[in-house]
Amino acid sequence: MIKAFICDDEKIICQKITDIIAKQILIQNYDMEIACSTTSSEELLSAIKKEETKRNLYFLDVELKNKDFDGFLLGKEIRAIDPNGSIIYITSYKDLAYKTFQYHLEAFDYIVKDLPEKLTESIAGCLSSLIEKLQTENIDPIACYTIKSSDVIYHVPLNDIYYFETSSRSHYVILYGKNQYIEFLGNISDIQKELSQNFIKVHRSYLVSIDKIESVDLKHQTLTIAGQSIPISRKEKSNLLSKIGSQ
Repeated sequence: MIKAFICDDEKIICQKITDIIAKQILIQNYDMEIACSTTSSEELLSAIKKEETKRNLYFLDVELKNKDFDGFLLGKEIRAIDPNGSIIYITSYKDLAYKTFQYHLEAFDYIVKDLPEKLTESIAGCLSSLIEKLQTENIDPIACYTIKSSDVIYHVPLNDIYYFETSSRSHYVILYGKNQYIEFLGNISDIQKELSQNFIKVHRSYLVSIDKIESVDLKHQTLTIAGQSIPISRKEKSNLLSKIGSQ
């Protein structure tokens, strides 16, 4: 069963969204239930953390009046808990899609709440599309890393990424993967924080996939990935050996 979580700091709007979703669940007989409807970001996150099932549905207000979270920062926190959940943003501004790339978010849909006569129609259509999407998927969702290079957006499966290298261009990083070479705006430290579970920093200029390491040459302080030799710094050497040993 899919669990729906709703957060909008306008109580009237929050209740309206909740009522619309509840009615659609009843009318369409969706295998879904509302797990939490709240005006508080903190309350929403607490409810999500207690939920055992993942890959749920999240309706978030973009303009949350919270000193710690706007809708995008809240979405980033949700992604850390439920990477494959579906996020729908409820917003007064329809031209905010670009902001999801700043936070490496992939929103399922945007709904403009200042058009009350279309709100029911928009939410109903969104739920229908989501259910259809889930029903037609025959395999488990693939975790991806989303980046923007020039005007192109890439969703690169994590399993296809070999390593990241600091580019010779200031403030740019290069992603090396299976049939992939993408240069984009970013830095190794930020990427490490996002992908800390499966990737390890072995040098100030290199972040590598632990699973893709083919060999480690301790004498020459290098490792090999996809036939490429990558330096290992003295500072990161012990951490690398610890990570490999725990695999």
